[in-house]
Amino acid sequence: MRSVFIPIAALSWLAAVASPARAQQLDAYVRAQTAFMSHRLADAEAAYREALAGDTLPDHRHNARLSLATLAWRVRHDTLTAHQLLTIEARTARERVALLIEHARMLQSLGAWEGARSKARQALAAAASMPDSASATLAFARSVIEPAVRLRLGWDGGAAVPDTLLALALHRLRALVTAFPGELEPARLLVTVAALTGDMAALAAGWRSYYLVEIGDTTRGPLAAPRSVINAILRTGETITPGSSERLAGALADSRMFVPAAVIAAGRAAEGPREREITAYAAYLAAVQDVTDEFYRLTLLRGGDAGRWRDSLERLGTALWPHLDRAGSPPPFSPERLNAELDRRFGATWNLGATGGYADLHFGHRVVEERRTVTQYGHTARFRFAELDGMVSNGFQSWAWDGRSAHGGWQTGDLIIQIRPEYTRAPLVAWRTLTDSAARRRFDVQIAADSAADILRGRANPVTYFPSVGRRMQRDAWQGLYDSLRAAGLGGHDLEMAFERIIDRDVQESSIFAHEGRHAIDKSSGWLSRLLHFSRPLDSPELEFRAKLSQVVFAPRPRLGIPTIVDATVGDNTPHGQADARVMRGLLAWMTAHAAEIRGLDASLPLLPQLPLLSDAQLRAACRSLDPMRD
Repeated sequence: MRSVFIPIAALSWLAAVASPARAQQLDAYVRAQTAFMSHRLADAEAAYREALAGDTLPDHRHNARLSLATLAWRVRHDTLTAHQLLTIEARTARERVALLIEHARMLQSLGAWEGARSKARQALAAAASMPDSASATLAFARSVIEPAVRLRLGWDGGAAVPDTLLALALHRLRALVTAFPGELEPARLLVTVAALTGDMAALAAGWRSYYLVEIGDTTRGPLAAPRSVINAILRTGETITPGSSERLAGALADSRMFVPAAVIAAGRAAEGPREREITAYAAYLAAVQDVTDEFYRLTLLRGGDAGRWRDSLERLGTALWPHLDRAGSPPPFSPERLNAELDRRFGATWNLGATGGYADLHFGHRVVEERRTVTQYGHTARFRFAELDGMVSNGFQSWAWDGRSAHGGWQTGDLIIQIRPEYTRAPLVAWRTLTDSAARRRFDVQIAADSAADILRGRANPVTYFPSVGRRMQRDAWQGLYDSLRAAGLGGHDLEMAFERIIDRDVQESSIFAHEGRHAIDKSSGWLSRLLHFSRPLDSPELEFRAKLSQVVFAPRPRLGIPTIVDATVGDNTPHGQADARVMRGLLAWMTAHAAEIRGLDASLPLLPQLPLLSDAQLRAACRSLDPMRD
């Protein structure tokens, strides 16, 4: 499919009317985003301040203010500056809601529960759309549930919460889960508040919604037994009873929902060994997350001590060791023994090392396990595949990006890992952006502004970050699928579910089975590939370059493989950034050589901002031509 929403004539007109001053204003925000994604904190803050002062696009100024506030409280612990930025009068109801929710998040991080609750209530009152109301509901629910959980489990910062507030949070979350099935956070919060209040029906509804997208069928694999237990308990009644709580705590732990499992376990009058193990493990996970997040914060400030952090992790593991349920005295502790036990008992999967040059931890819990085979260019790799949920840490970069992007998985040995929460979000965002009129309008306005600036940006640098390209590629792919499903006669809920399932499958096929599968192929036949095709070692940028080509060539929808190549990290000093720049240089060369074949191309304008004009077949051909394994 070709890009059809912004014809090249419109791009030419936009470029003609965009003044250099206008381009510079827009560029400040892009520079801020690029610096932010590359973890250059001071550069990002300076560029955000420039955008806040001079950018003519209201969304840019709003996002710059939010970013500065978040960096102030979350990274620099400067709550005064954050407060000043978050209490500036908002231009629209949507902006006011976003500022209030961020203010609530800051207050919650400080344990100021009533203040966070007040800001969330104000956000609920100000919300003028369903998405804003949903976001405000989540902020309110978090401010109610977290202090109650901490009090129940005996963690620091706990506080008593009136039953009426817990009931209100449950009621609103139940409505949200009904309206937005498959959304992870409302479903997870519903399970937790249901555990606090003893509402079995709400807990089961939240559990089913949490595992609706990406997994869907929970009748097999690690989730099959928990599903059976939850359904059996629900059949006996809609409340959690003392007789069912032991089995329910175990089922939730086996579902990798350790906090509500611990809430159930801690609520029993007489805890058994398995329940004590669950509560100890939940406390351990919370402590690991706390010390790791603080290490990441200091790393972003250039003050992280990796050795001290690893020592803290080992001390936490040593403290957990005697609380694991076993017959007799525990054997001597070692990190290797701990990892093996947590793998066996909880499906825990660790990767403690470095990513992109930063010491970090990837730590989650398996919810899917299977064997897969990938074949590319006649080369085959067989591997184990696992999806992780119950994430404790998804690496330094994911923490630093704070929801804007995240690590999607990794490959090691014969194991390929996918981080499930990062993939579940993609189809839901796609559907909402495409079908919600306000969200679609904002997306289109952003693309139009970025498209004009990208032409001017491309005249200064032919290979750089072009924000419009990835967004246009995504929108084209989403719209093409939507139109095809409508043409097949689908509508309403059936259309939404089919759309989300296919987007989910296609993103997984591209970024996991094509990308990570290529890593498995290259690493399993590295000596042969090096002998036949390379005059240099297969270093990390080389491996990433090859995998990024595969994520386009072997994708069901190649347009969905492009956004992670033309993103804000292009050209930075990480393996991904270096590979992105190399792919983009290759695409530029291909477009130059094949300009006459690209329908609608204007050769007088920079070429890479026109990348969405390529058909799917041309995108595949361009990336295939760059791959040294293609022959």
